[in-house]
Amino acid sequence: MKRANLVRCMALLAAAGLTTGPLSAADKPVVTVFAAASLKEAFDAAGPAFTKATGYPVRFSYGGSDTLAAQLLQGAPADVFASANQPQMQRAIDGGVIPATRVFAHNRLVVIVPVNDTAVATAGDLGKKGVKVVLAAPSVPVGNYARQTFAALAKDAAFGPDFAARVQANVVSEETDVKAVATKISLGEGDAGVVYATDVTPAIAPKVRAFHFPPGAAPDATYPIGVPKTAPNADGGRAFVDFITSPPGQAFLKARGFEE
Repeated sequence: MKRANLVRCMALLAAAGLTTGPLSAADKPVVTVFAAASLKEAFDAAGPAFTKATGYPVRFSYGGSDTLAAQLLQGAPADVFASANQPQMQRAIDGGVIPATRVFAHNRLVVIVPVNDTAVATAGDLGKKGVKVVLAAPSVPVGNYARQTFAALAKDAAFGPDFAARVQANVVSEETDVKAVATKISLGEGDAGVVYATDVTPAIAPKVRAFHFPPGAAPDATYPIGVPKTAPNADGGRAFVDFITSPPGQAFLKARGFEE
């Protein structure tokens, strides 16, 4: 009874224009965000600020963009999809799940090696016989970007036309997302892996060395975001997209190494 009376009072106050500020997180439905694993640190940091600004509580589900896109196409409920590349977002668009998107961030590839491992010192060393390379699976954005990079380097005489094939022959593990690659290399379960620059987090930075590919070899990683047509909380989804593309939201991405 008390709850019912409170609701009626709030409704009367709202009609009279006497309420101030957004509804609290307890009064608004949760926003469910499907996000590429590489966004975890940035989105986890941005979540409380988003809730404070809008009143919407937020729940993140991280994974490989290919896995998340497949889940959406199979009917999984989500209010936002943030992909680490356009092809996986395009799957959702072509499947009729996402009507429109915006690009909200960019990232860059790096090679990481265990801090005390001397097998790999340059990108060319990835193709040396016996080097243990850990990559994300080809369907995962960072895995696809890595293979595009190897193909580009194979056009350089310094690497040789068989460079991509030599690297692939060295792959000892294909992971489901970029965080798994970073974890394996930080634990010394491979000589080298390819991740995003933002995945060299404070937690693993003391355990790895990172270096970039030669200029122009690696494609820019582009991150699109959109609200599914079937979003249970479409208003909350749009609020999250607006927040993360705004200067306050972008500040959380930039703080963790993403580029606009």
